[in-house]
Amino acid sequence: MMNRFTLAAVVAAMALTGCAKKSTDKPVADFTRGETLVTVTHVPARTSDGTRLFITVDGTDAGALATGESMALHVPAGSHQIGGYARSLIGRVTIAPVKVTTSPDSEKRVAYTMTKNRPVFTEESNNPATQQAAITPEG
Repeated sequence: MMNRFTLAAVVAAMALTGCAKKSTDKPVADFTRGETLVTVTHVPARTSDGTRLFITVDGTDAGALATGESMALHVPAGSHQIGGYARSLIGRVTIAPVKVTTSPDSEKRVAYTMTKNRPVFTEESNNPATQQAAITPEG
């Protein structure tokens, strides 16, 4: 009888821990102000499952992107890690970030897509013709 009670208490504690209130005293990052612009695009791909992608800048959440959407992020000049993650039934799937060095005189473009069945972030060139070719899905 004691073993059943202990097991029930442990299961109840684990179940209720997931319902605990999360701390919200951390300030939210503001990516609407900054001296440089980074545009992140979720490029459609045949192998994509349509999962919403959450973008991070230097490990801080910046927003969510659906397939085909873009997001403008204003960040301070310097080196930044643009990455992200997707939520799944088993937790978070983290996608390796790409290192981008920004400066006030040029805009940076980052694309997320599936390449060889692997999710990747890549820095794109600033040439608009090259970017349009990368965004247009093959069909």
